[in-house]
Amino acid sequence: MYEVIIVGSGPAGLFAALNLVKEGKDSILIIDKNPFPSGGMLNDCKLNLSTEIGMDLDELKISKDKAKEYIEFIDKTFLKFGAPDQIFGDDQTLYKEWDERAKRNDVEFIPAIQRHIGTDLSKNVIKNFRDFLEKKGVKFKLSTEIVDIKIKDKFYNLETSKGESFEGKYVILAPGRSGSKWLREISNRLNISYSNGKKIDVGIRVEMRNESYPITDVIYDPKFKIKSKYGNILRTFCTNPGGRVTLERYDDFTLVNGDALKSSKTENTNFALLDTIILTEPLTDPFVYGRLIAISTNILGNGRPIIQRVGDFLDEKRSKEETFFDKTRWFDRVKPTLNVGKLVTPGDIRMSYPYKIIKELKEALIKLNKIFGNTILKEENIIYAPEVKFYSLVYNTTEKLETNVKNIFVAGDGAGKSRGIVGAAISGIIASEGILKNENS
Repeated sequence: MYEVIIVGSGPAGLFAALNLVKEGKDSILIIDKNPFPSGGMLNDCKLNLSTEIGMDLDELKISKDKAKEYIEFIDKTFLKFGAPDQIFGDDQTLYKEWDERAKRNDVEFIPAIQRHIGTDLSKNVIKNFRDFLEKKGVKFKLSTEIVDIKIKDKFYNLETSKGESFEGKYVILAPGRSGSKWLREISNRLNISYSNGKKIDVGIRVEMRNESYPITDVIYDPKFKIKSKYGNILRTFCTNPGGRVTLERYDDFTLVNGDALKSSKTENTNFALLDTIILTEPLTDPFVYGRLIAISTNILGNGRPIIQRVGDFLDEKRSKEETFFDKTRWFDRVKPTLNVGKLVTPGDIRMSYPYKIIKELKEALIKLNKIFGNTILKEENIIYAPEVKFYSLVYNTTEKLETNVKNIFVAGDGAGKSRGIVGAAISGIIASEGILKNENS
């Protein structure tokens, strides 16, 4: 029997536990289906130390000043557990020129102070975080999948795929983006109230040589917002200077993502260009829509994501494996960080993406190309698909993120309460404050 059970060991779960032990709680269990505490922290681990990125203050029901307090605490915690001291974006004079270039092309540039930990260093930071919590009495049950949650008297019984069960008075559900489908299924069984968010991010990942994206010298993960002719908002996201394109595997499809190591760098930089789609009737379920796009792209890629040269994309041609490194078109100048033919398949994303999305992606690429002096649309650059970010549902909660089911709280990206590590950590802290509030009432 535990006082608090947290499902999910990402930033939301870990910071919820941290805040609880600070207040003297030691009967805490963290459960995760993964073998290592992770969430977004295990992939690149970029910290956006800004209230403008990765969180919706209205959704979290907090002021900007309160958010800044949380951010300062979260950043200090990461430093305590081994994050590097280096900060990006703290000198406004260094990125003033980029801001001016963006404005000239009707693009919004959003500066932010950032700390980059890196996929290689993040493992040690997470290990130190876990060790600290365990010394405070927090228990971890990893490689364990929760298949059902049942109400038992005034407690909750969490059943695992291994036939085990754990009882808790309070439950925080923070499974991350990859657990959004699971969270919906559990919510349906418990009658937890939610609604479709009607929004989803669909886009591509762009890869080029480092020198083609020099802004990363002053802003590690630059954020640009572009309004299309159709009225949708596109944005750059998850930039990885000297990084790698990676795969993100789900049950029935594979997406592309990106990360970077701190200790070693590649010759390439990659970033996501995402189109925020707002669905209207009759289809209002963004998870269904995004899943269909991802699956169809994988089918065209022979079970894998698609890779395409920018030159072929602009010429409206399919990239082919036999010409993917064609020296006559300078295609050999940018070498992809994912193995062509084994992990990704040359193809044409226009075959699986809706026409409107393709038009908006092209429009945004043209504007970015103007900002960067014709380096984005070089023929040899690369695009990958599918890149889809699921923020499927909006959970109806109190200001402390308690659901309509008493003593069950939600937090993190998978619950639609954040879009990134720092935002997820804030939501976890708020949920833990809700538990403390209930205990004292």
